[in-house]
Amino acid sequence: MDNIHRLTAATILSLLSFSTMAQVITAVDSTIEGAEEKISTQASKEGKSYEILAASFKNRVYMTAELTPVNNK
Repeated sequence: MDNIHRLTAATILSLLSFSTMAQVITAVDSTIEGAEEKISTQASKEGKSYEILAASFKNRVYMTAELTPVNNK
């Protein structure tokens, strides 16, 4: 039982740290290119890069992406 509590606490703490690092945004458009352009524009405005997490097609394109800090190496 103690292991379950520790695992639950560790999971919650790890999710909290990830939530401060990335922001999830969505875009809706009639084309894939249009939805990605909206995501790209939002990322550029905030000075971040993006990774597309999901896209679905139901008469329109619904796209979800995660904004992350730009790594300047």
